[in-house]
Amino acid sequence: MKELVFIKDYKDIEKYRASFNALAQRSFGIQFEDWYQRGCWNDRYICYSYADGDRVVANVSVNVMDIVIKNETHEAIMIGTVMTDEAYRNQGLSRKLMEIVIEEYQQKCSFMYLYANRTVLDFYPKFGFHRVQEPEFYSVINTLEAHSDRTHMRKLNVTDVQDWELVMRYYASRNVRYSTCDAIHAEGIFSWYCLHVFEDHLYFIEELDAVVIFMQDGNSIQLYDVLSPNQVDLSQVVNKISTEQTERVYYQFHPEQGGFKVEYPEPSDDNLFMLPNRLQSLDHIKLPKIAQS
Repeated sequence: MKELVFIKDYKDIEKYRASFNALAQRSFGIQFEDWYQRGCWNDRYICYSYADGDRVVANVSVNVMDIVIKNETHEAIMIGTVMTDEAYRNQGLSRKLMEIVIEEYQQKCSFMYLYANRTVLDFYPKFGFHRVQEPEFYSVINTLEAHSDRTHMRKLNVTDVQDWELVMRYYASRNVRYSTCDAIHAEGIFSWYCLHVFEDHLYFIEELDAVVIFMQDGNSIQLYDVLSPNQVDLSQVVNKISTEQTERVYYQFHPEQGGFKVEYPEPSDDNLFMLPNRLQSLDHIKLPKIAQS
């Protein structure tokens, strides 16, 4: 085995990018190639990796984020795509990459954060991260009033050029915020989510002049975002997307408007960890889904 070489920020080097994509596919069932080919992979997503020849064998990725919390903007570093090839595990490669990333960024940002599943809850505290219990906001729907048949909504197709341009245009013109905590200048990660998570869940509601991102989950709805250049009341959106079967709408962001119920769920496969610097706490704050890895 050759000595491993540290490489970073290699998105435009095809052999490394292809190997990174292959490792991501094996590790998580995801890939970034179509995102790159569309020109969406920008300088805010940076890979830090070890390579054995042309083969990427371990990686920690950095997302440079601007997070607005209660009208104050914080530069944050989100860590994600932490993975090691099965043949190269138990060599401390993830630990070494984490140390490199923390050394480079910790003093430059307000805070660093990541999401971890239950299998690695003991790993990240070794670097100073602590778990933050995020709130979950939801509304209970009066089924007697919810009678939407959703015929007023047009489902968008991310493979259609005009639909894709509409989504990205509405994201760029999203001047009105609906959330106490928001991610701005996040076109890169937002576009990845649209291609790989929300691809079947993007809708245009002409009456509201809004792109609405939501998923049906049994008798519940997961509402991820509302993109509009205009002021849109969230209650109007909820009325448009709810049906007679809808019992709850969960908000995958921190709603700015009041009147929502809140609960704090038990540890799951998406546990928020924070490494504070200038911002010391994220208590009682819910980060938007597109600000998650």
